[in-house]
Amino acid sequence: MLAAGVFVRPGRWTIALCSCLFVMIAPARAEPAFVTIEGDLKSIAWWVLADFHPFTTEVRGIPAREIRKSWCKATEFRKDLIPRELLFEGGADAMAAANMSFAIEGRFDGTATKQVALVGVFEECSGQKGRFILILDQSAEGKPKIRFVNALRTDHQFGALQKGDDNSIVAWACMECDNFSVLKWDRKKRKFGWQPDPVEQ
Repeated sequence: MLAAGVFVRPGRWTIALCSCLFVMIAPARAEPAFVTIEGDLKSIAWWVLADFHPFTTEVRGIPAREIRKSWCKATEFRKDLIPRELLFEGGADAMAAANMSFAIEGRFDGTATKQVALVGVFEECSGQKGRFILILDQSAEGKPKIRFVNALRTDHQFGALQKGDDNSIVAWACMECDNFSVLKWDRKKRKFGWQPDPVEQ
């Protein structure tokens, strides 16, 4: 009985050890790059050619499906996710020079609560991708509260933000262009809304 018991225990440990070694040496699946470029960067700006590939299932602790039920992935734009040679083309930070950012903080609704506005890329469970803008109440405890969501299906997902006048948020779909919209708190309606284009008025 004792001999049998001694024989079985090493066998169990051997199986467990083999399983662990198998997991450790199994090749890791390569994740696709967050940004891929197809086209000539010498003649077309990188943010026009860029295709973004979301890889996270939450944004600042908020599950993608809580932002929009159709989303399976959503990734906030961050400088550390984008190749330096794109952001610092020519050695200078073009976004910083234009006073643009992927996330800005402020009290955009005029209250004491601090908000963060951010941009990113989403992917629906059907595979369609696009750009999103979120405004979140920042909380010292628990996950942030969603105050505003704007999502647009598009093949050109790049987006950037800027602080505008009177607590407004300027949303850009490109750099070095005039394709922007202004988002502002409406006191009467008590919600964030897009400002009318002065050219169209």
